[in-house]
Parts: sequence; structure tokens; C-alpha cells
Amino acid sequence: MPRLLAVAWSLVALAIGLGLGSPPGAHAAGFMLFEQSGRAMGSAYAGEGAIATDATTIFYNPAGMTLLEGTQIATSGFLVWTHFFFENRGSHLNEEVGGAPLTGGDGGSAGNAQPLSTFFISHRLTDRFSLGLGVSTPFGLQTGWPRGWVGRYHARFSQLQTFNFNPSLAVRVTDWLSLGGGANAEYLNATLTNNLDMGSICQILGGQAGLPPSACTSVLGLQPQKVDGYVSLKGNSWAAGYNFGALLRPTSSTRIGLTYRSRMEHTVEGDADFRIPKKAQILQKLSGALVDTPVSVTATLPDRASISLYQQVFDDWAFLADFTWTHWSLFKQLTFNFANPKQPSVTEPEEWNNSERYALGVLWTPNKVWTGRFGTAYDFNPVPDREHRTARIPDADRIWLAFGLGYRPTTRLRFDVSYAHLFSPRVSTRNPDPITGAKLIGNFRAFGDLFAFQVTYDIDWTFSEGLLGEPVS
Repeated sequence: MPRLLAVAWSLVALAIGLGLGSPPGAHAAGFMLFEQSGRAMGSAYAGEGAIATDATTIFYNPAGMTLLEGTQIATSGFLVWTHFFFENRGSHLNEEVGGAPLTGGDGGSAGNAQPLSTFFISHRLTDRFSLGLGVSTPFGLQTGWPRGWVGRYHARFSQLQTFNFNPSLAVRVTDWLSLGGGANAEYLNATLTNNLDMGSICQILGGQAGLPPSACTSVLGLQPQKVDGYVSLKGNSWAAGYNFGALLRPTSSTRIGLTYRSRMEHTVEGDADFRIPKKAQILQKLSGALVDTPVSVTATLPDRASISLYQQVFDDWAFLADFTWTHWSLFKQLTFNFANPKQPSVTEPEEWNNSERYALGVLWTPNKVWTGRFGTAYDFNPVPDREHRTARIPDADRIWLAFGLGYRPTTRLRFDVSYAHLFSPRVSTRNPDPITGAKLIGNFRAFGDLFAFQVTYDIDWTFSEGLLGEPVS
């Protein structure tokens, strides 16, 4: 057992190192991530709360650990390649500063290719009790728009990373019912940047202080869109939560999973760094604002509940289904509070709706060596209307098409590869910049390609094994 624990903790340390170096993309509603299992991606994650095939069940339904033998590790690597495009349809400045068209290009693609990794280990303590640990990324996003694009005052670079540590315990209550639960410690790291239109800021904030617009344009030479500053907000936080699940087996060919993951209350603290061009630095002296200062923001990451089905139809075919509800209505607004009393707080309304995800899949197992998976899903986006659709999260409904292949050369070892294509309908935006009120008007379209690889290894079977999954006495 000491040797086993040493190996396990070495693998955990490796997985944490891989995870912390892997900024993810967002591929479920909002910025929630389903990418925890490279195997399960092949069926669009349908039925994952019920199938309990490997240690990744720690994330989807910890009660499923009671179906796993011995000690097992499962680690996955993903390549997430996203594409976001914008088409300008009349974006303009706030009418208070003349309402002139926003200059700049459409921005090209704001997506990129990013790696992501996860790690899970489970161990059966007795015939009834199992425990496990998961290291995963439940939420994440990344978009990057160029310096001269038309929406530069709304968003340039946006990144959210979470890393979740999830010790779990499961118990087999009866032959047909298992229960499981876990604690969650989640680290969040975020970076948000955008340009600042110093001409518009001078007129709007100066006007509130009784300064005439001509003082900005004629005296200071700060014309809207002619003098750009830049701000970068960076912060991090820790939050705690829990998850639990139940696995029901009413018949030998049917499994039903019920799961819940709690919300996470994050208070993100960090720094606001301003880069103000020399021509506009007089605004810093006059107002005391626009200087580097600590910043904080409170964000609630939503809870979610799922019901999953695994149904063996024939000896070599099984049907998978899944429904997930996400409590996105908790995401009402983001208010950035600055330690500098001269710097006004900034509030970006969100007002998201709760969302649902439906997934269907099939599992084909022609023999003990090969498995095939196919799946599709429809993911409803939580953004309520075009006024609240931002360039940081240009969200839309998402359709999944996925397939995967598994290969088991021995009873201990399995390899899985998966591919999924995601595409969304074109959606519109009329989103105001929360600082100056400039409106980004146009259409977003998006799609993504996901590639995954998983290695699953059973550490301590009590017998030797040969090829093709047959025990050797």
C-alpha cells in the first residue's frame, strides 16, 4: 500500500502541473466545461452520470466508483480549437459624444487552439466503500481580439481558468443503489483587458463634473477614438463547494444517475493596470483616477443538476442519454470595485437565464478489445438578448456531433480517442461598453473542433493478464 500511495501522489502532482499550464476554452453553455473525460467526449458526454466506466465518474457521478474494481487512474488530454467571428453592422459611439461610427476592422477570429488536461484516481476500499480524487477544470474561457478591431473598447483579451480538486467517497447501499459525494476546492484565475477611449471618457466623465466637451476636444486635444488607453484586470481566488450523486440499477441492463454540483462563490482580488498615453495623462492628474490600483469582483459560478441513463439494448449495443440543468440565473452582473476611491466602480450587466443541455449517444462493444461511441447534444445558451451578448463571451446555442474509439490491449490498459465538432447559429449583439456607452452592433458566429486522448490504467488487479483482455492463471 505505501508503494501504491507513492505512485498515486506522484501521478497527482504530474496532473496538477499539466493542468496549471493549460488554459481552456469554453464548450458548454456560458463558460462551463464538459471536457473532463477524453473517452466520454466520443458520445458527446451522453449518459456519463450513469455509465461508470472508469475513474472519470468521480466528476460526473461519484457513486459510480462502486462499480470499479481495485485501483484505477484515468488521465485525459484535450486540444480545444475555437473560432469566433464578428461582422460589424453599424457599431457607434455614445450619442452623448456625437454617435460617430466606431472605427476598426471586424477582428478576424478571436479563437485559438489550447490544451487542457484532467486526472482522476479511484480505489475500492471494501466491497461497499470506494474513494477517489479528481483534478479537473469545470469552467474556462479564452477569447482574444486584435488591437485595432471595432470592439476594442468592449474586449481585447479575456481568460478565465479554474482548477478543481475533488476528493470523493462512494458507498454501495444495496445491490441496486449506490451513493457518492465529494468536497471541492476550486482555484480561479482571470485576466480581462480592453482599450479605453480617452476622448469619450473625458467628455462623459468631464461632463458629469461640469466640464464642457470643447475643453476635451479643443483645449486638451482628446478627440473620441483618436487617443486610446489600455486597462488590464488580473485576479484570483479560492472557493469551496460540494457534489453528490446516486446511481440506481433497477435491472441488470439499466443504470440511472442523478447528480448535483454546488455553486461556487468567488471573491476575486487582484490589480488593475492602466496604460494612459502622455497626451491624456492630464486626466489622471485632474481626476485622481486611471492609475494602477487593487481591484475586486464577486462572481458566482453556477450549480448544476443532471439525470443520466445507460440502457443495454443488445449484447454489443447500449443507448446513452443525458439532461443537465445549469443555474446560470445566478450570473446577474459583474461589478469591479477599485481600492482607489477616485476610480468609479464599473458594472457590466449580465442577467443570464438558466440553461439546459440534452445529449444522446450510443456505445458499440463488438468484443473485449474495441469500443465505438457516437453522440450528439444540443446546448442552450443562457444569454437573454442581444443587449447582453458581449465580445468576451459571444455565446449562442451549441450543437455537438461526436464520435470516438477505444482500444484495450490488456485487461489493465485502455486507450481512447475522440473528436467533436461544435457549431452555433449566427447571433446578433447590441452591447454597450459599460464605461462610455459605445455600442457594438453586429453578428457573431462560432464553431469549434475538439480532439481528445485518454489513458486508463488499472493498477492492482490480483491476477496477471495477457493480450485481448483474457486473464492468465
